[in-house]
Amino acid sequence: MALRITGRREDEKGANTHFRLSGIVTREEAAVMVENGELPGYHIYKKEGVKYIRDNPDKMVSDNIDNQPLV
Repeated sequence: MALRITGRREDEKGANTHFRLSGIVTREEAAVMVENGELPGYHIYKKEGVKYIRDNPDKMVSDNIDNQPLV
Protein backbone atom coordinates (compact mmCIF):
# COMPACT_ATOMS: atom_id res chain seq x y z
CA MET A 1 0.00 0.00 0.00
CA ALA A 2 1.35 3.43 -0.96
CA LEU A 3 2.15 5.97 1.72
CA ARG A 4 -0.29 8.85 2.13
CA ILE A 5 0.07 12.09 4.04
CA THR A 6 -2.25 11.87 7.06
CA GLY A 7 -1.20 14.96 8.99
CA ARG A 8 0.89 18.11 8.73
CA ARG A 9 2.64 20.87 10.63
CA GLU A 10 2.83 24.43 9.43
CA ASP A 11 4.88 27.53 10.21
CA GLU A 12 3.58 30.90 11.36
CA LYS A 13 2.82 31.86 7.73
CA GLY A 14 0.74 28.73 7.17
CA ALA A 15 3.26 26.91 4.96
CA ASN A 16 3.48 23.16 5.53
CA THR A 17 6.82 22.28 7.14
CA HIS A 18 6.38 18.62 8.16
CA PHE A 19 4.16 15.73 7.13
CA ARG A 20 2.92 12.63 8.94
CA LEU A 21 3.35 9.43 6.95
CA SER A 22 4.27 6.41 9.04
CA GLY A 23 6.28 8.95 11.08
CA ILE A 24 6.96 12.68 10.82
CA VAL A 25 9.17 13.88 7.94
CA THR A 26 10.27 17.36 6.93
CA ARG A 27 9.06 19.07 3.79
CA GLU A 28 12.51 18.51 2.28
CA GLU A 29 12.47 14.78 3.08
CA ALA A 30 8.96 14.45 1.65
CA ALA A 31 10.06 16.25 -1.52
CA VAL A 32 12.86 13.71 -2.03
CA MET A 33 10.36 10.89 -1.46
CA VAL A 34 8.03 12.35 -4.13
CA GLU A 35 10.93 12.73 -6.57
CA ASN A 36 11.98 9.11 -5.92
CA GLY A 37 8.44 7.83 -6.53
CA GLU A 38 7.92 6.82 -2.90
CA LEU A 39 4.84 9.06 -2.51
CA PRO A 40 2.64 8.40 -5.54
CA GLY A 41 -0.28 10.77 -5.82
CA TYR A 42 1.79 13.86 -5.05
CA HIS A 43 3.94 16.21 -7.06
CA ILE A 44 6.44 19.00 -6.41
CA TYR A 45 5.66 22.68 -6.78
CA LYS A 46 8.73 24.91 -6.68
CA LYS A 47 8.46 28.56 -5.64
CA GLU A 48 11.44 30.83 -5.12
CA GLY A 49 13.72 27.80 -4.91
CA VAL A 50 11.66 26.04 -2.22
CA LYS A 51 10.02 22.69 -3.04
CA TYR A 52 6.45 22.24 -1.83
CA ILE A 53 4.37 19.06 -1.92
CA ARG A 54 0.99 19.09 -3.62
CA ASP A 55 -1.65 16.41 -3.96
CA ASN A 56 -2.29 15.38 -7.57
CA PRO A 57 -5.65 16.71 -8.79
CA ASP A 58 -8.61 14.40 -8.33
CA LYS A 59 -12.27 14.67 -7.37
CA MET A 60 -11.64 13.89 -3.68
CA VAL A 61 -11.31 16.92 -1.42
CA SER A 62 -10.72 14.84 1.72
CA ASP A 63 -7.25 13.72 0.60
CA ASN A 64 -5.92 17.22 -0.08
CA ILE A 65 -2.91 18.07 2.07
CA ASP A 66 -4.48 21.20 3.54
CA ASN A 67 -7.46 19.13 4.71
CA GLN A 68 -5.20 16.85 6.78
CA PRO A 69 -5.13 17.51 10.54
CA LEU A 70 -2.38 19.49 12.19
CA VAL A 71 -0.07 17.28 14.26
